[in-house]
Amino acid sequence: MQKVVQVTVIGKVLKPNKQKILALNSALDRYFQLVRWYLSFNSTSKMFLHRNGYEKAKRFNLNTALIQTARDKAVEMLKSFEENKKVGSLLRPNRISMRFDRRCYCFYKTSNVLTPYWITLSLKKMERISLPLVFGERQRLIEEALKGGLEFAAVEMVKRGYVWYAHLILKKTVELTGDHETVIAIDRGERNLAVAVALSKSSLKPAKGQFWSGAEIKRIRGLYGHIRRRLEEKKLLGKIKSIKGKERRKVNQQLHIMVNQIVKYAKQFPNPVLVMEDLRGIRKNFKRSRKLDRRFHSVPFRKLQTCIEHKANLEGMTVRYLTKEETRNTSKTCHRCGHVAEVKGRIYRCNNCGMEYDRDLNAAINIAHRLMWSMGWRSSEPLGLVYDGLDVKSPPNAGSSRLSWSSSQYFTHGKSLEI
Repeated sequence: MQKVVQVTVIGKVLKPNKQKILALNSALDRYFQLVRWYLSFNSTSKMFLHRNGYEKAKRFNLNTALIQTARDKAVEMLKSFEENKKVGSLLRPNRISMRFDRRCYCFYKTSNVLTPYWITLSLKKMERISLPLVFGERQRLIEEALKGGLEFAAVEMVKRGYVWYAHLILKKTVELTGDHETVIAIDRGERNLAVAVALSKSSLKPAKGQFWSGAEIKRIRGLYGHIRRRLEEKKLLGKIKSIKGKERRKVNQQLHIMVNQIVKYAKQFPNPVLVMEDLRGIRKNFKRSRKLDRRFHSVPFRKLQTCIEHKANLEGMTVRYLTKEETRNTSKTCHRCGHVAEVKGRIYRCNNCGMEYDRDLNAAINIAHRLMWSMGWRSSEPLGLVYDGLDVKSPPNAGSSRLSWSSSQYFTHGKSLEI
């Protein structure tokens, strides 16, 4: 099965002259007003907006392709707002980026040693500007795109302070593996941000459980939460806005490091399929103390899920999701005998077979089992004595297998355990 995956590469506009800056600022202002004008129609139909607004939109003095991307951006904003809006709230964007499609921009490489990469933007009729771009470590993707490995799609011109950036959106068609041999189950939680375990089609024995605590993300969120509270006490609202972007960028960096490790972990197994629980709506049903609510809602579950799917698809790996009904009681069910019991603490203790397991790893194995059932790899009956071959210790006064670790073993970031 083929899938089109997008990759974004950010380039900084290097020292544009005053005329180019004025042209970009003027175009951005007109583009922003045009998007707000399209929003005033309160319609998510592109055909309706084109039929009733295209001719009038020409008065904003922009390239016709920019007029259409402004319409598309307004539709996307309105759809997103309607999905997440609160009662009595209004859609009032205060900042926006300009989207250029292939009709109104051109990217090319020159022989200039200092600034080899350039982009030419068509702002309006008979007005074009060329800007030099510099890239970071993802410059290799630009070279791959220039050689034909990736396809140039659109570019978002973003202004941050007084600096302009070009977000180049590249497309890649990948062939997702269909004949799977290994299930990689990923359980996500507040204590352990991600727990992964692999189960092979030929063997029911789980292998190489790995934990990611996300401690650095929690530290960053806690630190900036404390800073915001102090600034609110001093009524320094401007300072609060200025640190918001820093917190987001630091969290995103840690997420990408974690996701790269998860994908690397999955790649060591033959023809893997990654499976996760669909966590949509999880925040609505979680109500605890104020402190626990703040800790739980600061965990970027959705962002982590999106990044894992995106980077796994780039490597040609399929990602599957299980519904709430399919993953019911995965944390409370013994993956060995199927007994359901309440969990207290970080260790799952089965009252039926005597097995002891880390609760998050037990949930990950159960998630893998649920997918394996749906794929017809195994029956839904408890495994029973199949797990007697595990290389684990037996608990006292019980004739079954046991698995337990100290907290220093499984709370280490990225720690890999052979199980």
